[in-house]
Amino acid sequence: ALFSLRPDYLLRVQGDSMLDEGILDGDLVAVKRSADARNGQVVVARVEGELTIKRLELGRDALRLLPRNPAHAPIDIPAGSDFAIEGVYCGLVRDA
Repeated sequence: ALFSLRPDYLLRVQGDSMLDEGILDGDLVAVKRSADARNGQVVVARVEGELTIKRLELGRDALRLLPRNPAHAPIDIPAGSDFAIEGVYCGLVRDA
């Protein structure tokens, strides 16, 4: 598999919140460790101790994690919450 960046680790996806991005439940996503990301990048983030993969939306004074499935709601990240970007999405591996 070829990845846009050299990944540091693989993470197994649970759930279908990134369906419209082509990321499916059970896929292995390749992640490049990074504590920051650009607006619009798909990131792996830790929110209140839980890992999630979402599209990052950086507003002027707000931060949101956007799912790519209309059945899921965006996650607003209030200032001071337990939040960290763990890495950026590089690609995926799907079991045949």
